[in-house]
Amino acid sequence: MPVNSCVPGPGLIGHIADLARLEWTPGATAAAAKRFGWVPDGSRTSSYATNTGHYVLPEWFGGPDDADTECMIPFCYYYEPDDFDAELQADGLSGNVDWLAGYHSGDPGWVFDREADRSGFDGRWRAAVDGFSERLGEPETVVRDEEGDHPWNYAAWRCGGNAVVVGQCVDNGSYMTFEQALIWVGPHPVDEPFPTGEQFALRLEC
Repeated sequence: MPVNSCVPGPGLIGHIADLARLEWTPGATAAAAKRFGWVPDGSRTSSYATNTGHYVLPEWFGGPDDADTECMIPFCYYYEPDDFDAELQADGLSGNVDWLAGYHSGDPGWVFDREADRSGFDGRWRAAVDGFSERLGEPETVVRDEEGDHPWNYAAWRCGGNAVVVGQCVDNGSYMTFEQALIWVGPHPVDEPFPTGEQFALRLEC
């Protein structure tokens, strides 16, 4: 049950904290990305490549004129092989596990663990939460979504009129083959309660 991950370190966490404390006026996020040294990615999905091996979604984030609504930075992918994967492996054929092993293989910091289980996936989420807690203090809320086949975890911080969420959700980029853990940052009114675990899952899907 492999995990492929690059848990954010202090550098990326500091950039995200700075981004969350901005007033997201038109052009502000683009200027911040340039200041951080993020490089325009120009891919079908990502707007920037960071200098830490991570990618910033969606592809239109950080435009010079338009105000942004959110950005997301995945840092972990998880997959539970099924019987078909075992059949492929027995026949010497590649499948989803091999695809995940190669995903981000050219990017710095990413580590593939073929033997990890769901507790390893959760542990990488927890490591990211601990990193953000060192920078932002304890999260305002930590919730768990029990609605799906597998529970997902979320932690959230307010930063003025914005919020930072470190959470787990489905990876739509793999057509929901993999699960992922990511950082979400974007505007969140100061008088608006944080969503429930199930609502977080809908917000974070990308």
